[in-house]
Amino acid sequence: MKQSIFYFDAYHFEKTVGEVSFSYRVSDGSTFTEKIIFPNAPFELNKEEEKALDQVLFLAHIACGISYYKAFLPDEIQVKSGTLTKAQATFFDTYYLKGLGEFAIKNNLNLQGKINFPSGESKTDTIALPFEQKALVPVGGGKDSCVVMELLKELNISATGVACGGSKSQSACAEKSGFPYITFKRIIDPKLMKLNESGQSHNGHIPITGVLAFLLWTLAILRHEKYVVMACEKSANSGNMKQGNLIINHQWSKSFEFEKMFFNLTQEITPDFRYFSLLRPISEAHIAKLFAEKCKTYFDVFTSCNKAFKLDLNKRLNRWCGACDKCRFVFLILAPFMDKKTLIRVVGTNPLDDGNQMEGYRELLGLSGHKPFECVGEMDECRWAFNQLKQNPVWQNDYVVKVLNVPNAPSPFDVSDEHLIPKELQDVMARFRA
Repeated sequence: MKQSIFYFDAYHFEKTVGEVSFSYRVSDGSTFTEKIIFPNAPFELNKEEEKALDQVLFLAHIACGISYYKAFLPDEIQVKSGTLTKAQATFFDTYYLKGLGEFAIKNNLNLQGKINFPSGESKTDTIALPFEQKALVPVGGGKDSCVVMELLKELNISATGVACGGSKSQSACAEKSGFPYITFKRIIDPKLMKLNESGQSHNGHIPITGVLAFLLWTLAILRHEKYVVMACEKSANSGNMKQGNLIINHQWSKSFEFEKMFFNLTQEITPDFRYFSLLRPISEAHIAKLFAEKCKTYFDVFTSCNKAFKLDLNKRLNRWCGACDKCRFVFLILAPFMDKKTLIRVVGTNPLDDGNQMEGYRELLGLSGHKPFECVGEMDECRWAFNQLKQNPVWQNDYVVKVLNVPNAPSPFDVSDEHLIPKELQDVMARFRA
């Protein structure tokens, strides 16, 4: 039987308009082109910056290809747009395997041993670039990036909020922060969207934070900005389930494992650039506490419901649905720290007083099933928050709180020293331990 092959064909950047094109091909004749459009073109780059940018765009070409690769899962990978070093090929073997872990589970597949990126006799050019002491902050529209923006103000770091596409809550949160705000576009080939909608291809979750990491690295070079400051917490390290010996983690590209791997990749090309999460030392519960204390001005504009960020604008909600795993979790983790009436007004409903949400809370609390495939916190911090409510007269008569009983859990406020926060920004640790 003839082997199917996935080709990473070519990439091209037109600096006068800020447009990147990534081309892919499958041996059955299918071709795809993805486009990225960065704002504020034209860009003026010297030769060293152009050389660094070309290397980064090559890697971004491989990273973005995951959306197209997963549709076909071919037998072989061929890279025509350049040559990966052995270290880069190893990175992408892991990126594709672990980034498609949830996708594999939901499509009843096992990708272990299948993904092998070719490498050759190549090396990277390490280039010192004159980055400015400024930060790009991805604004997700949820509580975490709001906390990051407020902490950067306290650290006196000049920052710009940035989003891919941009939703109402993202722009509103950026406006509340007072930081400048920009958006860039990622235009997925419409042919892939049609394939996904028709059911003629494999479809499912990709490591979107990983994809964005490469595009933010690109943007940092274009804007000469030293930092990309993420809002990924230590709870993102916790997986959902296992497939054999492989831990399946919905949030793998938000994990510290990914952050370290990606950081090492960046240092081979642009050693003065820093990609890190400012919230890595703390838990979701700790972030919720900081949000309640520092971010009151964001209460009426933030949202953590993924239905507010759907690609299909006709299916996109303005803010909260109030009935998904993410809404249930965020409501629970904020409840110990926010006024009850305010929280209900913000979310638009009280899922803890809704019997129809019982099974969803049982999963979050580790009483059934497995940790939901969503960006939610660890079971222990959910249990800690739940038991805080169980003891609080304001909450203890809500239906779910009254009916369920869960084991006690340790305090989620320990601060980890496992992070990549640059030394010049580590004053933030004192704020975490306060």
